[in-house]
This record gives sequence, C-alpha cells and structure tokens, in this order.
Amino acid sequence: MKLKFTNVKLILFSLILFLVTNILIWSSIVRRIGTFNANMHELEEVKAHNRIKEAENQFISLYEISKKNIAVIRKMVQLEIENGDKLELIAKKLGNFIELDGNYFQARIIDSNGYELTRAQLIGNSTYISDPGKLQYKGDRYYFKEALNIDKGQIYVSQLDLNIENGKVEVPYRPTVRFFSPLYVQDKKIGIIGLNLDIKNWFDTFKGKNVGLLNANNEVFYDDKRELYGEFKEDLDKEGAHGHKEFFYKKISLDGDQFWTLYTQADISGVEQKLADFKKEAVETGILLSSGVLILLVITYSMNRKNIKISKLNERIESRLKERDTLIKEIHHRVKNNLQVVASLLSLQSSFIKDETIKMLFRYSQYRINSMGMVHEMLYRSGDLSKIDYGGYIKELVGTLIQSMRGKKSKIELITEVDNIYLNLDTSIPLGLIINEIITNSLKYGFKDSENGTIFIKLDKIDSSAYKYRLEIGDNGSGFPPNVNFRNTKSLGLKLIHKLVLQLRGNIEKDNSKVGTHYIITFKEIEQIS
Repeated sequence: MKLKFTNVKLILFSLILFLVTNILIWSSIVRRIGTFNANMHELEEVKAHNRIKEAENQFISLYEISKKNIAVIRKMVQLEIENGDKLELIAKKLGNFIELDGNYFQARIIDSNGYELTRAQLIGNSTYISDPGKLQYKGDRYYFKEALNIDKGQIYVSQLDLNIENGKVEVPYRPTVRFFSPLYVQDKKIGIIGLNLDIKNWFDTFKGKNVGLLNANNEVFYDDKRELYGEFKEDLDKEGAHGHKEFFYKKISLDGDQFWTLYTQADISGVEQKLADFKKEAVETGILLSSGVLILLVITYSMNRKNIKISKLNERIESRLKERDTLIKEIHHRVKNNLQVVASLLSLQSSFIKDETIKMLFRYSQYRINSMGMVHEMLYRSGDLSKIDYGGYIKELVGTLIQSMRGKKSKIELITEVDNIYLNLDTSIPLGLIINEIITNSLKYGFKDSENGTIFIKLDKIDSSAYKYRLEIGDNGSGFPPNVNFRNTKSLGLKLIHKLVLQLRGNIEKDNSKVGTHYIITFKEIEQIS
C-alpha cells in the first residue's frame, strides 16, 4: 500500500516533523551542555585533589626525613659528649651537616635552662658558628618548653611559622618548622638538640601549580596569587554562582600536634570559558542540523511535487502501454487467425486436387503457415509480448506435426532438451520454419517404412554475451537419401532450410556419426527493433 500525500498534507506533515526534529535536536544539545558542564567541574575537582595529594605526599616525605635526621644528629651528639668532645668541635660537625643539606638553615643545642650552648647557621652559602657572646636565651619559646617535656627518644615538631631572631621576625621572611629532641648523657637530660627546616625550598617546587599553604593561625605561608604571611580571609567552603566549589583543601596533622591546611583554587574562569566555547560550538551544530532538516524537508516537498507530476505521467504512460499491449495482442491474435484462414483455404483448395503430389505441396505449405501461426498464438497468450518459451513452442509444433502426419495413435516418440530459453519473434518464426521442414522430412521420409521411431531436439545457449545458440535436431529413421546432395539440392524444403539458416546468421552441418538423419545448427538471435 503506497502512502500518498497531497500538497496540503505534506506541508502539515513537514511542519510537524520539523518541530519534532528540532525539539529532539535542541533537547539533545541541552543535555550535552549539561553533561559537559558536569564533566568539566568533575574533572577540575579531580585535578584539584591530585594537586593537593601530591603536595601532601611531598610534605609528609620532607617531614619524615627531617625526623630521621634529627634522630641521627641526636645520637651523634650524645656519643661525642660522652666521649668528652668539646662544643666547638660538635658545632662544626652540625655546621657541616646543614651545609650538605640545603633544607636546613640552623642547628643548635639548648640546655635544660633554655640557654643556647652552641649554634651553627647557614648564611648565604656559608656556615657560621655563633660566638658564645651572641648565644640567646630560648627558655621562653613555646617550642623549647614542649620539646623539653617529651620523653627520651621522642621528637617534637613545631608549628609552621616565621623565624624569630632577637625578638623580631627575620627579614627576608623565612618560614620555619623546628625539629627538636631531648638530649641525654648517661640517662640524664641535659637539654635539647634541634634543626630549623627552611620550608621555602619545598615551596619553590610548587611554583605555578596552584597550591597554597596555611599555618595553624590561618596565615598564608605559600600562594602564587596572594600576599604571603598575611591573614587568609577567604572562605574555603564557599561555592560559586552555579553551586560549584571554588576551593578544595585538606587539613594536615603531623603526629597530632602540627596543623596545616593545603588548598588549591578551582579554575572557574577556565571551566566557564571552555563551557562557553562548547555552548557556542553546540549551538552552531544545532543551527546547522536544524537548517539541514529544513533544507531536506524543502527538497522533499519539491521532490514530492515532482513525483506527483511524474506519477500522473507514469499513469498515463502505463495506460498507453496497456492499450499498446492490448493492441499488439489483438494484432497477434488476428495474424494467427488470418494465417489459420490461409491454412484453411489451402486445405479447402487441396480437397479439389486429385494429384497427390500437388496435394502434399499444399499440405506442407499449410504446415509452414501453422508453424508461424503458433508463434503469434503463444505471444498472444504470453505475459511477455517480446519473447516466447521456445521449449513449449517446440513441443506443441512437433506434436501437432506428428499428429497431423501420423495420426493420434502415432508411435513416434519426441525427446526434447530445451531449458529456459526464450526467443523473440524475429528469431522464433524462421527457426520454427526450419524445425517444421526438418521434422516434416523426418516424418515423410525417415519413418516411411516404420511406425516406430524417435525424434530428438536439443536447444541450448553456447555464448550468453553474443546470444549464440546451438540446435541439434534429428531422427533415428532410415537416414538421408544417398542420391540427394545436402548442400546443393533442388528440394524446396532443404533450400528453405539453408535460406532460413542464413537469415539467422547461422550455419548448418549434417551429423553423419549417428543413425538416421541429424543436423547441427548454430545461429544468433536476431536483434529485434521495436
């Protein structure tokens, strides 16, 4: 069942399709933008957590190494003091240590009363041992008090703050973490030993990585974008206009005493710019798709109008073709009827002729006319007016000849091998006349003295591209008369066979290898122009 649209229906259908398609297109674009937005913020969150995790790992690594260093130095100093080494020699060894490891800028020993016993410090690229007169009192410092109160073998780590010398914050600023451990000689606590870690070297590895660090007092100790060592006034939990976090952070507690906050700021502007670019690209894609749908519908409407015109034209052509086929069938039917009238006239005329030879000539002419009439009859009955089923034609033609010349009780057997071969009118009639002449001769002369016999006909295609065919036809009768020249004879039938073979641009050969009379005819199908 074909669905046909009028112009009005097609316009309405196109509008509905255009609206539905655009709803689907733009709904998909909105979903894509939403998904992209969510994915970008999720990706930014993952990146932020990775930055914080990397900073935390480095911080913890630096912390653990420093704890191991102070433990080693403590054991070394305790052994040297027990061995009676002087403080000057011990100070030099401390100086050598901080000179080798650029992360530390000061190593010192403080007695149990809070007075510095010795101090080695790194100034520039050189190490200096402080004069006894410049050693300071540290008994009032929080880190001294807390470090002095811990047990033997334990390590105290101070808060992250700025280094203070002589009661003033050292300038340029030096962010410092102090590692101290009690110093024992023969199980007697004589003071503490410590290293001052200059954490600025660690900060330098995070330049440009969007990482910040706050100390326990919420002071900015590292941030590429903010003023250092000032109060951090931002709310780390605040959200942007679209409900997304602006900051990601993690609070770090080392051994439960030291508290820092690592944070990073989300690249909101970068995400918004990428989202804007994606929106622009998605909208442009949507406009292109909508335009494409509109153009397609316009083309479809235009083609439908043309199809309507073509359909009407095809209907008229089909009607004309049906009229033409009906007319051609009628012509074939009338030609067949006219040939039948001619054959009947010949039969009627021959009834007044007493001479059997002349009467037979009339009869053979009648057979020839009948062979042509059968072609027109088969075309008339066929659905295809251009070709006929030649296997069926041969059986009907030869069967009629056998019955006409030998009677209904004839014992002449017909064997045919013709598979799915269809020939046009211009080829069928001359080929039918050839078969008619050969079979007539077989029935008249080949089985003259016999009631039994076999007629064999084989037709097959030998070259599909050139439309070449091969016809093998013959009988197992008495054979070809020895006094008759096959190529040069006065027999009307043989002359007609040769002429018709030439008409088919073919060749005829007599097969003498078999009993009876056999012919091999090769021919081409005549091109029919109509």
